[in-house]
Amino acid sequence: MADVVKAEGLVITLTKSGNVYPLACTKDATLSISREMLALAPKTDGKFREFIPYKRQFTISGTGLLKLSQSFMHGFQIFDLFGSSDTIYTAYLDIIDAQNNFYVYKFNCYFTDISLESTSGTNFATYSYTLQGTGGFTIASVYASPTVVAGQVTANDPDVYKLVAVGIEGKWYYNYTVQGTSPNFYINIGTQFNGKTANLVYFAI
Repeated sequence: MADVVKAEGLVITLTKSGNVYPLACTKDATLSISREMLALAPKTDGKFREFIPYKRQFTISGTGLLKLSQSFMHGFQIFDLFGSSDTIYTAYLDIIDAQNNFYVYKFNCYFTDISLESTSGTNFATYSYTLQGTGGFTIASVYASPTVVAGQVTANDPDVYKLVAVGIEGKWYYNYTVQGTSPNFYINIGTQFNGKTANLVYFAI
C-alpha cells in the first residue's frame, strides 16, 4: 500500500556537467501547472462564454537555506544562473514514499527569478527561486529494483542509460557511479543498505 510522501521524498534536481544536483538546502517546492483556455466567441447564449482547452505551462518555485557553492552539495554558484548565457537546464521531479513507490519526471526549464533574503536577528539567510518549464514532462520508463547485497547492486550500461537517482526507503540519493565492464555493471551503494531494495531510475541516452 502506498504511503505518505515525506518532504525528503519529493526533490527537484538539476543536471550540470553530467551530474544531478538537488537544489541546495531546499525547504519547500511548489509545482504549478496551468492550462490556457480559448473563448469561443461565436458560441454564446448571451449569458455565459464557452471555452476549449489550449496550451499548458508549468512553473516550479520554492525557498531554501543559502549555502555557498560546494561541488558535492550544489552544482552551481547562484549568480552564474544569470550570466552571459541563457542556460536551459535538464531537471527532474523525483517522488518516493517509504514503501518505495515512486515516480520520476524529466523536464527542461530556465531560471526566471532568484532572490536572496535575510532578516536581522534570524538564524539563517534564505533564497527563493522560480523555474519556468519549457516543453512537457517525460516519465522514467527504465528502472530496476535490485536488493543490495554486500553493499552493491547490479546496474545498466552507462553508455546506454543515464542513472538519475537511487531511491531507498523514502529518500533519494544522487551521483552514484556505475562501475564494471559489459555485461557486469554494478554500483557500490554501501553496506548500511544491505538487504534493502534500491530503486534505480534511468533515462535512455
